Amino acid sequence: MEINPNNLSSQEIYKILIGTVLPRPIAWVSTVDKSGNINLAPFSFFTVASVNPPIVCFCPLLKENSTAKDTLVNIKQTREFVINIVSYDLAQTMNRTSAPYPSEVNEFAAAGVAAKQSKFVKPPCVADSRVNFECKLQQIIPLGSGPMAGNLVLGKVCNIHIHPDIFRNGQVDHQSLDAIGRMGGNMYATIRDCFEMERPEI
Repeated sequence: MEINPNNLSSQEIYKILIGTVLPRPIAWVSTVDKSGNINLAPFSFFTVASVNPPIVCFCPLLKENSTAKDTLVNIKQTREFVINIVSYDLAQTMNRTSAPYPSEVNEFAAAGVAAKQSKFVKPPCVADSRVNFECKLQQIIPLGSGPMAGNLVLGKVCNIHIHPDIFRNGQVDHQSLDAIGRMGGNMYATIRDCFEMERPEI
């Protein structure tokens, strides 16, 4: 079976992509706008882009009316954001922040999320997240202008908060981090079922 994306609607393509590219890690992104209003929202198009320099990226889609989400608007205004990693015990709280709140609503307060002050950027960290990446905007690459078009946000990591309970011998213990990933529809996954393979030598 072959499918030509040109013959599908954006929603049909979306369902195929999110149903096959999985599990997707979740960037729980905190931002502030130019007036100081705080925003917190999750995004599952998220990964590492570079180590030297340390760059992480996520890709907020435009809304169905082709307008930008508050997170993207805020980053364009202030050029700062924090990516908070979502552990299993934070799943329900994270999900509450995905509701379509008006731009002036502080999702930290609305969803009962504890905040802590960042060191180098204005957006706060999620206090209960075991890992927080303070980021300065490196670049935004718009990938389209219509509904559900992506905007690739690249952020240079300027500070990392790691809970000492999950950091051992210079490495993050993935079992203690207990991060979750996004699947298709309303489904999520844990990373508890893992297996190991050594990379072969030539």
